[in-house]
Amino acid sequence: MTHKRMELIFVNCSNGRVEQNSAFRAVNVDWQDYDNADEFVKVLFTEVQFDNGDIYNANTSTFVPVETGVYFVAGTVTFFPRNDAIPFRARLEVRINGESVAADNDYFFSGVVPSIVFANIINTSTILELQAGDLVEIFFTSTSRGIINDDGEGSSTRFEAASM
Repeated sequence: MTHKRMELIFVNCSNGRVEQNSAFRAVNVDWQDYDNADEFVKVLFTEVQFDNGDIYNANTSTFVPVETGVYFVAGTVTFFPRNDAIPFRARLEVRINGESVAADNDYFFSGVVPSIVFANIINTSTILELQAGDLVEIFFTSTSRGIINDDGEGSSTRFEAASM
């Protein structure tokens, strides 16, 4: 029988300081009605799963970096139209200080198939250079009225960011 020797090596590159990246993840826990087709609405993400660095405000669903730097930012929305027999377009945007900086524009046709529920999930993500105090938000629009679904089994409605 042979024994393998395992050695653990710890390298401290921070002179004893422990630094943690700023990061958050928030989800939508209630359905959000989308009643006016072709109008942008701010998506609400009211439940914070974690917020390292106190950079997310759940009351306003706004990410505000406290330090200037490069960040990964992503938003995901699950949308159910009121009439899934009609094709529709959906667009999700990341906005900085009210200006769109990243977007995904998808076209869906769920159709009607007995016993199958289609989840129309749209996601946009990007890497951005942000200034401390910038206001980062997620906005949604669709050509169809419907519901922005909560974050749950089979769906995903979330907002997340991390410093790099």
